[in-house]
Parts: sequence; structure tokens; C-alpha cells
Amino acid sequence: MLRHYFQMAVRGFARHKLYTLINLVGLSVAFACAILILLFVRYQLSYDAWVPDTSNLYRLEVTLHMIGRPPLPQAQTPLSVLEDLQSKIPQVEAITYLAPENMTVTVGHRQFLETVTGADSDFFQVIKLPLVRGDPAHVLSQPGSVVLSQTMARKFFGDADPVGKLMTVRGPLGGGCAFAFNYSGCSPETRTLEVTGVLRDLPRNTQLVASIVVPDSSSAGTKAWKYGSAYGYVRLIAGARPQRVLQELKPILDAAFHIKVGNIEQTASELEHFHLTPFRDVHLTGGRYGGMTPAGSPATVYGFAVIALLIVLIASANFMNLATARATLRAREIGLRKLGGATRGQLVVQFLSEALLISVISLAVAMALVEVLLPAYDRLLAEPIGVQYLPDWRLLAAIVGGTVGLGLLGGAYPALVLSRFRPAEVLRSSGTAQTGSGALRSALVLGQFAVSIGLGVAAIVIFRQINFVRELDLGFNRSYVLVISGMSNMAPAAREGLMRALRNGPGIIETALSDEVPFQSGNTFTGLLHALSSSQVFSARFIHITPDYPSLYGMRLLSGRLLSSAYGQDLSSGSGVQNILINAETARQLGGSPAAALGRILVPGGRIVGVLANAKMGGVRVPVLPTIYLVDPVQATHLFVRVSSSDLAQALAFVDRAWRSWAPGVAMDRYFLSSAFNDLFTPDERQGTVLALFVALGIFIACLGLFGLTIFTAERRTKEIGIRKVSGARTHDIVKLMLWRISVPVLLANVVAWPVAYYYLHRWLEGYAYRISPNPIYFLAAGAAALLISWATVFLHTLGLARTSPVHALRYE
Repeated sequence: MLRHYFQMAVRGFARHKLYTLINLVGLSVAFACAILILLFVRYQLSYDAWVPDTSNLYRLEVTLHMIGRPPLPQAQTPLSVLEDLQSKIPQVEAITYLAPENMTVTVGHRQFLETVTGADSDFFQVIKLPLVRGDPAHVLSQPGSVVLSQTMARKFFGDADPVGKLMTVRGPLGGGCAFAFNYSGCSPETRTLEVTGVLRDLPRNTQLVASIVVPDSSSAGTKAWKYGSAYGYVRLIAGARPQRVLQELKPILDAAFHIKVGNIEQTASELEHFHLTPFRDVHLTGGRYGGMTPAGSPATVYGFAVIALLIVLIASANFMNLATARATLRAREIGLRKLGGATRGQLVVQFLSEALLISVISLAVAMALVEVLLPAYDRLLAEPIGVQYLPDWRLLAAIVGGTVGLGLLGGAYPALVLSRFRPAEVLRSSGTAQTGSGALRSALVLGQFAVSIGLGVAAIVIFRQINFVRELDLGFNRSYVLVISGMSNMAPAAREGLMRALRNGPGIIETALSDEVPFQSGNTFTGLLHALSSSQVFSARFIHITPDYPSLYGMRLLSGRLLSSAYGQDLSSGSGVQNILINAETARQLGGSPAAALGRILVPGGRIVGVLANAKMGGVRVPVLPTIYLVDPVQATHLFVRVSSSDLAQALAFVDRAWRSWAPGVAMDRYFLSSAFNDLFTPDERQGTVLALFVALGIFIACLGLFGLTIFTAERRTKEIGIRKVSGARTHDIVKLMLWRISVPVLLANVVAWPVAYYYLHRWLEGYAYRISPNPIYFLAAGAAALLISWATVFLHTLGLARTSPVHALRYE
């Protein structure tokens, strides 16, 4: 019986080649898109799933609720809070933390600038990463130990056994110094370390940075719990509730400290709202606060999953539409089979078998497409997405099961429609029958184009938003500014000497120091302040600079003067109240114009001598905050060099020579600020490109179905067209009539798509502080494009049919 069904299906496919080709292409493309999206979604959801025993493991995060500014979520938490959790709350089984910092690594005569991660000595016992060599309980037990990943071990020591080998690191070591503010214990140290363990290379799908792990302690071997912050992890005892632990933490924090600025008081629990994020959820729910690795986006992951489902549904709707439409062409076949004794159940099984066969064939074609497209897809997303057939057998089984389910679903309604024909009625009507499914076919076309139009609007808005923020005036000049990291590993005197040497170099226009790097979050201190003799309190960022900083960036002075080394009170070491610069947003918070702010004293801070225009140093996703600029070369550890575009090569070569001269024991990392700005939009651009591709494929699949339906409609209405032409209808009248009937579901699709697209795009745009508005033109453009594409799909066939001689049309039936 199955062989008979297979033979009948093959004969039917051969007899109706065009319909078969349309279904096969549409389903194959849809399945390929769905599989590619599924691989991306699976990869995003797999972050840290490979780490064992994480069911009770959480990352401790904090949201700062500072007066006068929106809540500020942060991934790093104070180390002192971690200590309180371990020592004062019984439900906490263990804690650990990570504090990554760029440091100079020296092995023999070679230098490397690498990310060295300070960790608690119990790190490998709390987070059970796989060690190739070493005991998790002892690899970090001594201050002079270090654990290397397999890649780092080969990089530093080749194929030799790294355990017992020596290396040195130079950088701010001790107690989470990477995030400490104004802590003298974080001065650069040079430490000799002995390799005590080798860590298996971590896969890309992890939140952790642990290629070089050292015990986080000072050279004296003591932890500095009172200073700095780090990425903190907490393991709770079995059955412990995270919310109960956080409730017990509040009175501990309030007993430790509270804030009083002016007449405003704020308890610690009011300022810091802590929360525990499950370890496996950090990538999608907590990583956006500034994690060790780039965060994922839940909206993107689940949005892409919905897109995959919609594309498959579009193709399934095509299949169902065409199969139901073809029912009238198979009416005589069905009538004869029923007269021959076939039952309705047998006919249903036959038609479901045909649907299942074409689905399976489409899946085979789709898998071949995936194999061909996967390398380009990996490069587009910049993620190592792939599939391995034997290890991923569960995924493949799910794909095959889904294909079978969709095939049965897509063929179910047509099978029921076809099998219910009555033989007498069918044979009496010359082998045709009415399926009664015209409304269903129109609804399916409407749904297909609603999805395509909605995705098209999304693609337009994403690219328009990216172009808008790229061209936005940031309030400072980012072109040809070289950012040099590694200054924190140098003594202040060496920094000053390097700056003086660079000022006279070829192609170098200006130099400056700052503790803030534009477009990097969380690298400046934020605190509460108020104006002297005023009760108004607000929060502001404190940026430590050298006097040339505003000039290097071309920042506009609104009122007063710039800071200068010629004025003693402009320097942090000067006597009396230090002079400071503020931005226009700070002046607004003070309740007056930039000129009215001059001379006022901020506590803490100093006397205002100048007001700068707002500069969007934080990028385009966060609004400009009140900012205080004060001169402090000791705190300013990032070097900025403006170079000439005409002497770029000479300037870069001179920078490298000067660095080697003034910091021979420190590795350097340099990049252009404009590149960092472009990197801000890379994830959105990638998502927009992928979305645009899926939009194009979704419209292509919908148009395939529309083309098939047009051919079917034309075949069914040939006699009607002939009668219209005999009655005086001209060719363009026939074309207009046919195009209008096609246009109705496409136009109605806009009514469905526009509100849904507006809702989701409005929420997406809220992620940008500076954004476009969802202009009605974008919605009209997407709708018009869908309409024009639908017209173009069927125009030639409709025109040919309209030109057919009435004699041939009336002879058709």
C-alpha cells in the first residue's frame, strides 16, 4: 500500500511540475532559514550549559538608585558585600569572584598584553571548570601561582610542559583593583608567578574570561576586601531561596553605611538593590550590564525564533493554499477512485503521504543549503555556529520531527477537502468541483504578506536608526584619535615623560590623559554632590583629565575658561578649593545658564571656572549625564593622541618608539577611537542584515505562492475573461481587475502588520537615548514595496492572459 501511495505521489508531482516546483522551492528555502535560525538560537541558549553543577550558582549584580538619575544596573559588585554574604548569611555555601585586567605578561624576553583575571583561591571549586593539569583545591592556594588555558600555555611555552614554569605579570593586582576608585593599594606591581595548573580551553559560549587566572592578592598575600568591585558569584545551599538571601542582606548593608549629602540621606539598601541571576541566564539577562564577554539579547534570540516560525508558516500556507486550489483539478481522479472502492480514509492517507513526501524532500534540499551557507552565516554573525550530525542527533531528530509535523499539518486540510468530494457530483460537473476555500486562500495570502510587511518595516527602522546615530553630533571630534591602553601599568612620572616626548613627534597634533575611554561603560566614578549653600542634590560623573583634554577632543566652551597648569588651583595638588569644569547638563541641574554656574562651588568637586558643551562620551544608548572634569594626572591612566591624517604612518611609528623608550617593561595596546565607535553598531548591523535577508526570503516565498495561485486562478477564470472581452472589456481593464483582486489581501495585510510592527519597534528604539521616531513613511514604504512586488510577480502572466483571443478563451471550457 505504501509503495502504491509513493507511486501515485511521484506521478502527481510529474504531472503538475510547476506546482511541485513552487512547493519544493518554498519549503526548502523556509526550512533552510529555520534551521539556520535554530542553530543561532541554540548557540545563544547554550551559554555556560556545559559547566557542571550550576543549579544553585548565581551571579550577584547590583542596580544603583542614585538621586537625580535613572537606575544604573551593574554586573560588578563590591567585594565587601560578597564577604558579608559568606560570613553572615547561612544559606550561602560559597562565594568567589573574578576581576579581569589588562596586564603585561613577560615570558623570557617576550612581552604580551593579555587579560589577567584575578580570582579567589576557591574559584575552581565553586565554578567547576575543567582542569587538564592541577588540583582545583590547590592551584590558586599560593599568591605566586597562575593557571593558564591550553592556548596560553602553548603561546608562552610551546609544546613543553608548562607546570612549574615561571612568568611575570605587571599590573594593578590586589582585591579587585580593576574596579577600584582612588585606592592607593592598586598601584602597578610586578609579580613572578609559577604555573600550577592548565585549564582546558573554554568554548566561546561562556560569560567567563579565564585564560590567565591568578590568585587575587597583593604581593604581601593579603586580600583587600574593603576596596574595589568584581564579578561576584554565589553558591547557595540546596533549597535556599535567592529572594530570602537578598532580604537578609538588606539590614547588613544598612548597618554598614549610609550616605548623607547636604540634607539628603540614603540608606545602603536604598542605594544598592542587589539581585541574584542564575549562572546559566547571565548571558541573556545579566550580561547587558557590562559583563566579561559581549552579552546576548533576549529580544533578538526569541525574535529570531519567531521569525523562523513565521517563515515556515508562510511556506506551509503556500503549500496548503496550492494543494487546496489544485483540488478542483483532481476532482475527476478522486471521483473515479471512490467509484473503484477507495474509502475516504485511504484518500486522506494518500494525500497526507504526498504532503509528507514533499516535506521530506524539501528538508533534504534544505540541509544541503545549510551546509553550503553555514560558513558565510558564521562570518555574518561572527559566532562559531555549526552542526555536528552525530553529537547533535537530538537536534536533528527534532528537525525531522518538526518537518514531519509540518508536512502533516500542511496537508491535513487539503486532504480533508479532497477526500470529501462526492463521485456523482464531480463526474456530473465535467471533473471539477468547488472547494469552498476561497476565503481561506485569501486569509493565507493576507497572513503571508502581513508577516513580510512587518519584517520589512523592522529592517527599514533598524537601518534608519543606525544611520541616524552614526551621523549624530557627539559633541566631540573622534576622528584620528589614538587610544593607548596600558598606562595603568606605568608610574605617573613615566606617563608625563611619555606625553612630553609625544608632543614633539612627527604627525602628532595633541596628547591628553583621562580615566575615561569614550564608548566604554562603567569606567568612571559616579557620586552624589550638591552646590554649596544649596539643598539640591544630584549625581554626576567625575572624570580626571589633564588640561589638554578638551582641546584634543575639540569640545566647545560655553562659558568661562579651560583648566590650565598655569593656575595652581586647577591642579589636584594645588592648595585650597580645586577649580573644575562642568558640562551643560550639570549647569542645567544647578538651575541656571552656563554663565550663572561660574564661581559656584560643588561638594564634593570644587569651584566651577568653565562650562563645556555636552559630549556623548558614553555613546548613543545612554543620555548625557551631569559631568565634572578635574585635573588629576595620577588618576588619569588612559592616553589619547590626536594624529595628522597626512602623516599617519610616521605618527604611529613614533608612538611605538616612544612607548618602548619610556615603558620598556610594559606592553601596549592602541586603537583608533573611530573604530571603537563603529564597533558600537556592529551587533545591530549584523542583526539588521540577517533580518533583511529573512525579509527578502519571506517575500520570495510568499510571492511563489502568489504566483502559483495566479496561474490557478487564471486557469479557472479563462471563460470569464473571454466573456468580458466579447462584452467590450479591453486588455488593461482585465489586467486592472486581476491585479485588484490580488491587491486586496496585500492591502489588508498592512492593517494587520503595522500595529504589531509599531509596538515592537517602539520598544526596540527605547534602547537608544537618541533615536528616530517610527515615521509613517517607513510603514507606507514597506506596504507599497510588498504591493509592487506582488504586482510584478503576477503581471506578465496576467497580461498574457488578458491578451488571449476570446475565441480561444471560450473554447477552453
